[in-house]
Amino acid sequence: MDLAKIKALIDLVSRSGVTELELTEGDTTLKIGRGPHFPPAGRADAEQPSPKPAAMPFVAPSAEPTPSSTRDNEVRAPSFGVFHLTPDPGSPPFVTVGTTVEAGQTLCLIEAMKVFTSLTAPSAGVVQAILAEAGDEIEAGQILFRLRA
Repeated sequence: MDLAKIKALIDLVSRSGVTELELTEGDTTLKIGRGPHFPPAGRADAEQPSPKPAAMPFVAPSAEPTPSSTRDNEVRAPSFGVFHLTPDPGSPPFVTVGTTVEAGQTLCLIEAMKVFTSLTAPSAGVVQAILAEAGDEIEAGQILFRLRA
């Protein structure tokens, strides 16, 4: 199981009402949960299979990232994923530098585990900068756009 998939699963659990998720892929079992009943994760010996899978604790961020940051002109990623500026290959980008946008207008798509989430403008303005490139893996809370009101 690759790290990007694990990060996407952790993000999925953190954004949903799910308190526990267990996934088995081949001989690897991953258990993600949140709450007091999840102890710190233990290391399983690679040569000897563990009788029960180790739990990965979920640590909630102190302040959950939101699409708009504390500053009015920054738009941040709400989750981990792959950054897409177009709705599909061959289509024009949703926005470019200099584009005037309205509140709620789609700026980009973020793909995590084949699920696409649109990121919208929190307010009307002009796109000053696009701070990620198409295909980049982005982190939750990363600044993606700067808008000028």
